[in-house]
Amino acid sequence: MAWIVKLVSIGAEGEEYSTDVMRIAKPDDLTDLASLGLTLAEGKRLLAGVQREIVAAQARVHAARRPGCRGCGGVCRVKDYRQHGIATLFGQVRVWLPRFRCGGCGVTETGVGWPSHARSTPELDRLRAQFSALMTYRTAAEVPAQLFPVDAGTDPETLRRHTLKVAGSLPVPATAEPAAAAEAIVVTLDSTFVRSCEEGERHLEVRIGNVETTNGRRQVFGAVAKTDTDPAALIRRSLDAVGRTAGTVLTAFTDGCRGLRRILIRAGFDGRWCTEPSRVVQRKLGHYAPGHALQA
Repeated sequence: MAWIVKLVSIGAEGEEYSTDVMRIAKPDDLTDLASLGLTLAEGKRLLAGVQREIVAAQARVHAARRPGCRGCGGVCRVKDYRQHGIATLFGQVRVWLPRFRCGGCGVTETGVGWPSHARSTPELDRLRAQFSALMTYRTAAEVPAQLFPVDAGTDPETLRRHTLKVAGSLPVPATAEPAAAAEAIVVTLDSTFVRSCEEGERHLEVRIGNVETTNGRRQVFGAVAKTDTDPAALIRRSLDAVGRTAGTVLTAFTDGCRGLRRILIRAGFDGRWCTEPSRVVQRKLGHYAPGHALQA
């Protein structure tokens, strides 16, 4: 038994155009459970085929339009066509977009309001950002390809860039009520290297830390070295979140690395050193690991 999936478009005047999208062959009985309905691979091919036909129809209608000239107000004519590859949730599509030129004043119009650097749809960017927030970039790059006919933009670095872009476009949340003033705050800062097991993959230096008060308020922060994230800004933000004031006693612990000390100084520590941990740290940590303490 076979089926032909046909896509029918209806124009503004009621005219109809039909296109065969996919032919599906299936057994006409239920002896094999694996042949029940569509498989994932067939569903992905079907979605990709429908996506291509709909995008092609949209491009044909768009090419028939003639935008007005922003210079003299005349009607523009088609100058040439440029191909654009756009990654969508249902596969990569290639669109021939016309460029228009006014015969009177020579002004060139693109005819679309897309950013020139756009290579994926906002829906796909949001989905990848959501997956990246729940799992590692490498895993998040593999999950959509397992469920959808996504065949572009699956590099982990691409997901990282899109995730940071989406995060930057989110509205800033309302400022929370300031925390109660803290008498003393302990800051711990350390760094570690994440080494990739795959050839050609980069190694990462991660800086992590903890800000804690005597009454249990706590903030945890982390950042990858050589990125746009400023660890000193994260520390200052965490200190303010737990109630730092001008009179708060700040104590910071590192492993003695000069780079970590410089970060702490940029975060507001004045560089006065002590050799023994405070009673607060002893009570919180239970023991004193060898290191250095910087007291502000």
